Amino acid sequence: MSEAVDSPQIDPDLIQKAQKRRNVWLAWALVAFVVIVGVSTALRIQQTDFSGGDRLYFSGYMDEAAKEKADREAMARAEALAAEQAAATEEQVSDE
Repeated sequence: MSEAVDSPQIDPDLIQKAQKRRNVWLAWALVAFVVIVGVSTALRIQQTDFSGGDRLYFSGYMDEAAKEKADREAMARAEALAAEQAAATEEQVSDE
C-alpha cells in the first residue's frame, strides 16, 4: 500500500553553517537595537530638565525665562515690604 519514501540526507556541515550565519545576523540586529536604545535614551536625558517641581534630581540649570520670573517675583516682594514699612512709618508719624 504505502511505499517507503527515501528522505534526502542533509549535510550537517551545511546546517551548522546556516545556523552560524543566522546567529551572526541576530547578533548584529541585537547590537543595532542596543545602540539605538542607548543613543535615544542619552538624547532624551540630555534634553530633560530635572529641576522642576518636587523631583528628586536637580541639575542646577535654570533657564532665562524662569530666572527672570523669579527676579520679578523677588522685586515685587521687596516693593511690597518697602510699601508696608513706609505705611507703618506714616502711621507712627501721624499718631504722634
